[in-house]
Amino acid sequence: MKANANQYIEVTEAKYVSGYKLRLSFNDGAVRIVDFGPFLKKARNPDTTDYRDLKKFKSFHLDHGDLMWGDFQMIFPIMDLYRGTILKGEEAEPAYFAMHDAAATSSSPAKAGTSVFYKKTKSGGSVLKRKKVLPNV
Repeated sequence: MKANANQYIEVTEAKYVSGYKLRLSFNDGAVRIVDFGPFLKKARNPDTTDYRDLKKFKSFHLDHGDLMWGDFQMIFPIMDLYRGTILKGEEAEPAYFAMHDAAATSSSPAKAGTSVFYKKTKSGGSVLKRKKVLPNV
């Protein structure tokens, strides 16, 4: 399902993967695996550092399309989750993009994650075009 230009992006499903990683599904069909570990490691607010306890970290829930912990105790802007850049002012590790295909299963999202890069190729004259390349998974 593709979101219309006037629709909001929201989280439709969140599943625990491992460590501080969650598999997030969005209403436009995108699926990301986001690692909250680096954020929690740098956190200094006691309300946030409580979630370094894995049992407490796993107590996340969805509220009207937002991923949160507690009663708004820890929440992230939806577009930060969508991009996978939850650390402010720094280059964060990019989120893994989980692909939907026959080889990908919900029980093994790590195998479904892949990187996409673009390769410059010449077309006709000297014009360079970008070609999407997916590595073999």
